[in-house]
Amino acid sequence: MNRPILWMLSLAMLAVALPAGAQDSGCDFDQAYFAKRMQQVAARHGGRLDATGAAIWKLRNGETVTVASGGCVHYGTTVSLVYAPGASEPSREVAIERLLAAVSKYWQPGAARRLQAALRAGGYETQTLEDGNVELVGKLDPGQEFSFEYRLIIGKREARISWEEA
Repeated sequence: MNRPILWMLSLAMLAVALPAGAQDSGCDFDQAYFAKRMQQVAARHGGRLDATGAAIWKLRNGETVTVASGGCVHYGTTVSLVYAPGASEPSREVAIERLLAAVSKYWQPGAARRLQAALRAGGYETQTLEDGNVELVGKLDPGQEFSFEYRLIIGKREARISWEEA
């Protein structure tokens, strides 16, 4: 199976992994732990959980931040920043800066630093998707023989980044 298909499959598993799979005994990871952890993450900054178990915050400026973390076989995290309705699309640099600030505040500062270092190191592949969004895919640990990857999508209405971890 090629790398993009494997990546999309792992993201699909992450998207459905939290509450619906909380009782699934076939998972490698403790789903009840993930559900409890996401409740704690949401509570940190006055957020809530949505129907999928992702933490969500509606910001005063009209933007929305969402964090989903978990998995059954692979552990991954996705952080998205949906721009305020009617807001103009930020430049790529500004979108990445604001997204990494959201990762730092709403998820983990260490994860934001690691992602920022990986992006600064370059070596990522860039492509324009059919919907006009720009995708960057690169290694979390450039130069390492084995490294998990990140996937960053920048669009007109949102920016999001996903990555897998051990």
